[in-house]
Amino acid sequence: MNQFTVSIWGDEAFSAVLSQKSVPQIISIIIHDTSPPLYNLTEHFWFKLFGNSEVAIRTLSSLYFLIAVFFVYLIGKYLWDKKTGFMAAILTLLNPFFFTYAFEGRMYSLLAATVTASFYFFLSKKWKWYVVATTLALYTHHFAIFAVFTHGLWFLKEFFFGKRKVAYSILKSFALVAVLYSPWILPLYGQTKMVGGGFWLGRPTLVDLRNLIYNYLAEGIKHRLAQPALYLTFAILILRRWLADKEKSLVLLSWFFVPIVLTWIVSQKFQSIFFDRYLLYTIPAAMLLLGSNIRRYSYIFLTPLVIFFVIMDAFYFTHPTKLPFRDLASYAREVQKGDDYLINWNSASHHLWESKYYGLNAPLYNPGGTLPFFVGTALMTKDDVVSSIPKKVDSHTVARVGVITSGSIDETSLPGYTRGEAKTFSDLKFVWFDKI
Repeated sequence: MNQFTVSIWGDEAFSAVLSQKSVPQIISIIIHDTSPPLYNLTEHFWFKLFGNSEVAIRTLSSLYFLIAVFFVYLIGKYLWDKKTGFMAAILTLLNPFFFTYAFEGRMYSLLAATVTASFYFFLSKKWKWYVVATTLALYTHHFAIFAVFTHGLWFLKEFFFGKRKVAYSILKSFALVAVLYSPWILPLYGQTKMVGGGFWLGRPTLVDLRNLIYNYLAEGIKHRLAQPALYLTFAILILRRWLADKEKSLVLLSWFFVPIVLTWIVSQKFQSIFFDRYLLYTIPAAMLLLGSNIRRYSYIFLTPLVIFFVIMDAFYFTHPTKLPFRDLASYAREVQKGDDYLINWNSASHHLWESKYYGLNAPLYNPGGTLPFFVGTALMTKDDVVSSIPKKVDSHTVARVGVITSGSIDETSLPGYTRGEAKTFSDLKFVWFDKI
């Protein structure tokens, strides 16, 4: 078992189920969720070519991950030289937090790829391609706007203290991006209002801010080498020749810190939106800083850092921790009888989307209250949620109910049924209830 073949989890399953819809359906559904549509559209066509297996899903993300690494190389080469580009690309490839999202069937590696491409074309002043990459980034994830904000700061620098001709080129590019993004303005407004009405993230503290930065630098995988890797990172950054190429360093520092700090501040004043995976596109900037302007004796620290990263990544790749839902689904299909009825228990999380992906008809049991939008209500149909157990299904009287949950077995109960046999799959449980 590895990160390509392990069972997919809830968010990945949500994306996979959505991406199997038609293109018009994908767009109409995702408008009522919280993201732009680009990732699901690309996954839709990827499925047509390569199927929708776990390996196919993770391979698409890995492809986007490698594109991001390639653009890191191009940035390092453009700002310094091939050696710097190669070193920064290796560090980005192996960065523990970044590495984990090479195998996540969501939009985050595409976000990293498009934002990194956007920065490359911005720095190299290839404005047509900048417009393309930036527009794609905005259609991938709303947090790309914080990267564009960073570009805006450098536009102001060029306008007031640099070359006006360059500033006007940037301004024209911004205008064209705005035109291309304008069809999503109304959906964006609706999604922003939805998130503003209540989200699942708590207000971040200064400790959360520090931990995010530490995770991005070296501690993105929980491993005994994570803290030593962080100390090595600090040593390399301290020894870095900061006074050389100061403007290049400032560009990378702004790429890394501005989106992070700005999101943290917004989360203090308004609805909290501060979450590590939303900002992972800043990691390439940190790795470019780490791999550039290196002193000769810095390799004393850089060499073990690369080795530590390799060990941490190898451990992560070969020790997946996602819940084994495929095993649960195989068990359920094997033992389910014609008069059995399956449900998903609405605990701290539910597994409706994994159930759908793995072919189980197990609606979400929600006897009271309104479901929050962030559990995937945009994709739910009327048959996906039940408030009570039906007496009959397909003319069969329901005699036994199978409950899927990752919560406590003790919290599961059904009126008119008594709890019976339970089978566990790591933190997943499948509990049978027999009619009284």
